[in-house]
Amino acid sequence: MGLRETKKLATRQQIADVAMRLFVQRGFDRVTVAEVAAEAGVSEKTVFNYFPTKEDLFFDEIPERSRKLAEAIGSRAEGETILGTLRRLQVGECARLSSPGFAAFARTLEDSQALRAKELEVMATFAQALTGTLEAEGIDPRDARIAASLLITVHRQFFRAARMQALDGKHGPAAARRLRNDLERAYTLLEGGLGGLGGHTSSTAKAAGTHR
Repeated sequence: MGLRETKKLATRQQIADVAMRLFVQRGFDRVTVAEVAAEAGVSEKTVFNYFPTKEDLFFDEIPERSRKLAEAIGSRAEGETILGTLRRLQVGECARLSSPGFAAFARTLEDSQALRAKELEVMATFAQALTGTLEAEGIDPRDARIAASLLITVHRQFFRAARMQALDGKHGPAAARRLRNDLERAYTLLEGGLGGLGGHTSSTAKAAGTHR
């Protein structure tokens, strides 16, 4: 990565960090983009160059998470299914989503109707990106859409459960275990229908249409 790109990433991160601090302190709806720009030492135009909407300032990690999701699926270990990869990634998030600091994020999101609406858009974007990733793995487009929708629903419920738990003041190892148990239960329920999604099969099995 060149110096120019490095500086752009640093500026983007600075703006996002300032915005999140202000949102947590005062509430998302009470903070303007102009205030974020002033605090970050940039112009409003610069803010919008990096973040098309104010809500994107709050969900600043989404593009990177979407990219890493596709990379994880594409580079999964031999014999690991796509479902297994997603399960592993989400289980790895339990500790972070059970940390004391996550409660501030959760409260800010729950207190804003605009952010809750944006969350639906974010999940739809994730589903679309996941559909494309599954198709790139050779999954039938119809199956890819259905599977992506189911998997993103699990992700959304997992994310919401983490928020509710954080707002109830529950955090630490015990909270992480509760999240993990619920997540494992959800994926176990999906195993019957999606367990072999993206798994390695023989050419004979593929020809027989087992991925349809």
